[in-house]
Amino acid sequence: MRAPKLSRLSPPVPSSGFVGTEGYVGTGLADTTMIRLMPLINLAVVVWAWFTVAPLGFSGAGLYGLILMVLGTFGMSLRLLDPATLTDRVRFVATLGAGIVAGLLFAFDPTSAATAFAPIVAGTAGFRFSAIPAIVIAGVTSATAFVAMAVKFDGTSYYPLLVGLAVLIGMTRRDRSEAMRLAREKVEQTDRAIASESRAQVLAERARVAREIHDVLAHSLSGVNMQLNLADALLEDGRAEDGRQAVRTAQGMVADGLVEARRAVYALREESRGLVASMVSLVTGDDETLSTDGDPWEPAPDVVAHLTRIVGEALTNARRHASGAPISVALEFAPDRLRVSVVNDRATHAEEFTGGSGMGLIGMRERAAEIGASLTTGPGTAADPDAGWTVTIEVPR
Repeated sequence: MRAPKLSRLSPPVPSSGFVGTEGYVGTGLADTTMIRLMPLINLAVVVWAWFTVAPLGFSGAGLYGLILMVLGTFGMSLRLLDPATLTDRVRFVATLGAGIVAGLLFAFDPTSAATAFAPIVAGTAGFRFSAIPAIVIAGVTSATAFVAMAVKFDGTSYYPLLVGLAVLIGMTRRDRSEAMRLAREKVEQTDRAIASESRAQVLAERARVAREIHDVLAHSLSGVNMQLNLADALLEDGRAEDGRQAVRTAQGMVADGLVEARRAVYALREESRGLVASMVSLVTGDDETLSTDGDPWEPAPDVVAHLTRIVGEALTNARRHASGAPISVALEFAPDRLRVSVVNDRATHAEEFTGGSGMGLIGMRERAAEIGASLTTGPGTAADPDAGWTVTIEVPR
């Protein structure tokens, strides 16, 4: 009989499935228990067969039976070997030989426990090999038992042909084990994806907190530091009143910083007021105005939080670089979008400004990207294209 191609001999199952649980991925409790008990079950069947097969001896039929039992015992012991220790061709030939011996034993003494060898070998083939090699082994085992029974008893009995059907049990177990292995891999992949997503969320939250810290502390502390340095210089120059004014300005900045810190904590806790109310709380200066246009609609809370921080950053920059200049905040509500503009009418041109770290603009762009908004910044206003500064955010609805 021509052996099947080697590329089709081994099914996609763990090679160490019969020798222990350490390399057997995706097994359930029942499979794991069966694997651990297999050596004892195998030994019990073989010992029982030795005690029940007859005749056994050193001449005639007894010698024939003895040879079959020795070969059958060797064939059954192959089930306990790690399949990885043998090549595909050797495993196939050895299992096929074990099936032939098991078929002969089936006919030698149909009343003994040795008749269990044939279905066990067929089931093992179904589990360890792909479909075609497994069916070949099971078919040869059944055919051998059928022919041997017909020759020995001079009659036709078809039930030996059924011993090969045990191959279906092996195939079912193999498919079930493979499905469980794939499910286990899917769970592991899902766990890795969740871990990766969690890490990305942690990094995004760190970036968000970093923006909040910059928006609140960097502006306040840098402004306070400048005013205190100015106060120190004025006092050394003997200008006590101007120095005290600088100190009072620093105190005002500290108070404003505390207000901003409370707002940052409020935003970090994801507690959000309405958009217009949030904008009103930001526009606090005498020269600062807020206007709305269109039918107001309320964006999502995270959009409100990000817009509040962007506008707050724009107002802080305008107050720093164009102190005393009029600043206007405009909310334009359209059915499909929201436009927010922050305009100060007098400021240093961007190409002339060398102070600051640029982190404020980076934070504004990051916030805009997180809510799917477009952000434009640059010098010039509608009233005076050569002066001022405009920040515009457009958010789709």
